Amino acid sequence: GEATDLALVRAAQAGDLEAFDQLVMTHQATVSAVLFRFSSQRADLEDLVQETFIRAWRGLGTWQPDKPFIHWLKRIAVRVGLEFFRKNKRSPMSRLANDGHDHLTKIASESPAPASDEAAQLLSHLPPDQRTILTLLHLEEMPLAEIAGHLGISLANAKIKAFRARRTLKKILTRHGYSATF
Repeated sequence: GEATDLALVRAAQAGDLEAFDQLVMTHQATVSAVLFRFSSQRADLEDLVQETFIRAWRGLGTWQPDKPFIHWLKRIAVRVGLEFFRKNKRSPMSRLANDGHDHLTKIASESPAPASDEAAQLLSHLPPDQRTILTLLHLEEMPLAEIAGHLGISLANAKIKAFRARRTLKKILTRHGYSATF
C-alpha cells in the first residue's frame, strides 16, 4: 500500500538498494501493463520497463510524498513509452487505448459499463488520436498541458482534441443506448 511505498521510497532515497528492489518487484506488473500499450514486443517491453525503473531511481528525489508513488511511476512509464514511439517514428495513437476500455466507458456513461468486448468495440469507433487523448487524460490522469507536450501539440490544440473526443464518444455511447454525460 501507500504506507509501505512511502517507507520503501524513503529507504531507497537514503541509498537502500534492497528497498528499491522491493519497489520494483511490487510495481513491475503495473508498469509493464502501462508500457504494453506502447509495445507488445517482449524485448522492447522489457527495455521500456527497465528504462522506467532506471529513471525512477535517478529521480527519487523529485517524488512528492503527498501523491501516491504508483501515480508518479506510471507517469514516468508513459513518458518512456511516448519517447519510444517518437524514436521509432510510430504513432502511439493505434495502441494506447487498448487497455482501460471499461474505465473510459464508466467515465463517459451513467449507465452500467458495457462488457469489455462491447466497450472495446465502441471505442474502436473513435479516431486513434481521440482514443489516445482520452486514455492519457482519464486513464493515466495526465494533465492536458503534459499531454500536449508529449504529443508535440499546443495546449489549445490538446483542449480542442479532448473536447472533440468526448463529444464523439458521447455520440457513440448515445447511439448504442448508453446515457453519456461528462
